[in-house]
Amino acid sequence: MKKKCIALLCIVLSLIILQFNIRLSNAQEEVNLFDEILLATKSKTVEYGLKTCFKTEEDPKEVCNYLIQALGFNNKGIKLNSFENEDSYCIEFSSENLQGYIETLKYNNEHIIAINISEISSKNGLVYLKNKVSNSIGYRGKDIKYFQYLKAQMQEINTSMEMEDIYNVNESIIKILKSHGSENIETVNINNGVSTIAYTKKYDEKINNNKLIDFNYAVCNYSSGRYIIIGTPEIITIY
Repeated sequence: MKKKCIALLCIVLSLIILQFNIRLSNAQEEVNLFDEILLATKSKTVEYGLKTCFKTEEDPKEVCNYLIQALGFNNKGIKLNSFENEDSYCIEFSSENLQGYIETLKYNNEHIIAINISEISSKNGLVYLKNKVSNSIGYRGKDIKYFQYLKAQMQEINTSMEMEDIYNVNESIIKILKSHGSENIETVNINNGVSTIAYTKKYDEKINNNKLIDFNYAVCNYSSGRYIIIGTPEIITIY
């Protein structure tokens, strides 16, 4: 009887440990590095965007038109323009705070569709936007790749930021990346600040100098203020 109780206790403890490990793993997967960096640097979102590329075996023009409706870009207040030639079809959309396009191109006898969306906002809506795009594509897409970016302004009182301050901000972000197990971290100086790359294992990656990277951010100083621009796997907007 005693042996049975010990065996049962071991099984229960094993299940508890397994469940804890699963929850811990899920928590790590759900870490939002964008929000964590914004919080640590006291920065406020100014603009964010998403570029998605995928292959499709369906009629590409029909897929483009479907995505415009599925993403709600055919609503009132959003201006649409379409362009078409022998090899491509593109629908541009724009409103007061939103702009972008959905385009299909033929490459190596395959139909590639690109979705490019940029939005001016004071809130980070990247997670919602990516989920919305992913759900809209559904079964229609193969080999889907996502490229994200976010631009945020640091809420400092001073009107200028010395390079030493930029380095300090950069080091605080590197500490966040390292705390989540990031690798291949490298920083270079740019004209108005610094740019850093890393491999966080959380986003679509690319190879840079024979090393994997999936995260890129820049800490920049402009006449209008100090900004942090984040991109995955690299920054896809001008900075």
